Amino acid sequence: MAKDIQADCGYTLHRVTPDTLTSTAMKVGFLGIGLCTRGTARIMVNVDTYDMHANNIVVILPNSLVHISDVSPDWEAKLICVTRMELLRDAAAQILPFVKDARSMQKFLFQERENIVSSFHSIYNFLNMLLRDEYTVSKYEQGVCVFRCLMLGMRDKSTHYRTKGDANVASSASLNVFNQFMLLVNEHCKSLHTVDAYADQLHISPQYLGRICRMYDVRGPKEIIDDLLILQLKSTIKNTTKTMKEICYEYNFSNLSFMSTYFRRHTGFTPKEFRNKYRDGTL
Repeated sequence: MAKDIQADCGYTLHRVTPDTLTSTAMKVGFLGIGLCTRGTARIMVNVDTYDMHANNIVVILPNSLVHISDVSPDWEAKLICVTRMELLRDAAAQILPFVKDARSMQKFLFQERENIVSSFHSIYNFLNMLLRDEYTVSKYEQGVCVFRCLMLGMRDKSTHYRTKGDANVASSASLNVFNQFMLLVNEHCKSLHTVDAYADQLHISPQYLGRICRMYDVRGPKEIIDDLLILQLKSTIKNTTKTMKEICYEYNFSNLSFMSTYFRRHTGFTPKEFRNKYRDGTL
């Protein structure tokens, strides 16, 4: 990305513009908090899609698949990235439920919240000052304090909003299970394809997992697993030169025939047809 301010202190800042974007989805290795400052764009984070306008904020979890498209010429965003996860763990001490709750807050954060937008600008500017000051040797430690304040503030505002706006909000325990499930799927969908596998990881029954998913998402757990698996499969097929046999092995399918049938059922194409159409520009 252009106009980067880099430092080996666990976080980076970026100003993102149309000319810095890639044409395909990319998997990110950081926690990102982005603010659209002007223009419009569409951002896909895993299986969720949002239309971005000025003062919209989005949270991007590590290992998420992100694609930004339909960008207006004047679009610009500020992005705060946490690149060292130990900084996030240090900042999130005692507030880990908030970190696990980050995905469920995306729809809340994506709406305009004046106080949060104002806080984002203040924190971005302060981190900018830290990164530019060659005499500041405690960039990491100050970053821990700053991100802790940011997360606490966002947690308090989003909790207030959800509680006030939804009298039937479910218990924090069930929300925590849902977010743990989403994190597990995001991390392990290549190797784990069944609801039973994730229910075992969470030490709950598949039926209970299904009820929890439908409390927070219109899809059941199998649909969520399939959506993210297909999304990552598409990215691998389009953006790598791996053979279908290599992809089959990487995604833990029993054989090529099964992978082809699975992919066709969800996309209408076999993996080879999908790759050929993408390369021919007909997809």
